[in-house]
Amino acid sequence: MYLRKIIQSVPCKPSTLPAKLLPTADLVEEEHTPHYKPRHFYPVRWGTSSTVWLARDLHQWRWLPPRYVAIKVNANNYAFQESAEKELCITEHITKANLQHPGRNFVATLLDSFRVAGPGGTHICMAFDAFCEPLWMLKNRFQGNIIPLDVLKPVSKLILEGLRYLHAECHVIHTDLKSENILLALRNPSILDSVAQDEMNNPSPRKQLGGRDIYLSRNYWGLSPDELSRPVITDLGLAVRGDGPPNSHPIQPEGYRAPEVCLGGDWSYSVDIWNLGVMLWDLFYGRGPFDTPPGARDSGSADEAHLGQIISLLGPPPPDLLDQGKETSRYFDSKGQFKFPELIGKKNLVSMAKEIDGDDGMPQFVDLISRMLRWRPEDRTTAEDLLSHPWLPQTGPANG
Repeated sequence: MYLRKIIQSVPCKPSTLPAKLLPTADLVEEEHTPHYKPRHFYPVRWGTSSTVWLARDLHQWRWLPPRYVAIKVNANNYAFQESAEKELCITEHITKANLQHPGRNFVATLLDSFRVAGPGGTHICMAFDAFCEPLWMLKNRFQGNIIPLDVLKPVSKLILEGLRYLHAECHVIHTDLKSENILLALRNPSILDSVAQDEMNNPSPRKQLGGRDIYLSRNYWGLSPDELSRPVITDLGLAVRGDGPPNSHPIQPEGYRAPEVCLGGDWSYSVDIWNLGVMLWDLFYGRGPFDTPPGARDSGSADEAHLGQIISLLGPPPPDLLDQGKETSRYFDSKGQFKFPELIGKKNLVSMAKEIDGDDGMPQFVDLISRMLRWRPEDRTTAEDLLSHPWLPQTGPANG
């Protein structure tokens, strides 16, 4: 045991440099989450429903390069704890489902898990490979805050590979696919050592309140696009199995909600396809296809305005879809007419695409998106079939 302590890595000494202290009255990071109570969050020092921390693996031998991981520390109040238990179970299943499937490289898989006791109870912790910035930050790197099609093509292909793995191999529905939950891997993990050293030399701003520190996230690492690698689907906290009883509970953020979800009907894997179509359009166009115009929300609920935008792009919903929704009568009369016609805009994907000049790939891109954004869930093309769409690169997925 003594020899093992000598040759294993040792923790870094806390930085002696002062960190910028933030005003205690200002809400920061996890304090913005609804019903926030400090006791539900583990008081991680140095370093919504969880916090994520970059950590160095102390089991690594000293003569080897440092190894870093991302530790997700879940909150421990009842609702979050139940969600964390489900996330751990699903993530373990995804990690073990099929180690040889190419799409597994584009979904976050579990390295380890453990539980830690905190002042307010026990916290479930999950260790993952450490990734870098989300797609919304990548978008901000380009002129006009949109990702060019030549960059978006390979990114789309690899996300679809990940979705194919989730749907076909793991039988899992993500339910919350958006640009915040797609992270980019690092080509050279040794960069993480520089990030850790930067934290020592320039400690993150923090707020000290009630005997704990609340840190501002260190999101920007100053990396060039060449240092970024494959997209990875992360954050399975709201994921569900798709091979069990039908699902019908509310899911998806505003602007991303599939029609069957708004109408209170059963939903399945194709809600992820709908989300992907919305996300890809937003990454290229600069805003989502169903973003509500200013002022439209004043006259109705979020779902009313959202359905109005869907009708403006896709036309009236098919009667058989309306018949399947438990909430249909809130939005449509007995003849299938939308009760809020003033919320229906005058646009479609083709007219929106015509506003963008000088890209020969637009017709095929619009065709790809139109195969994802369809009223009926069964009419949306699966991840498996979308992978052969001519707009996408027709080469094998990369592992880098």
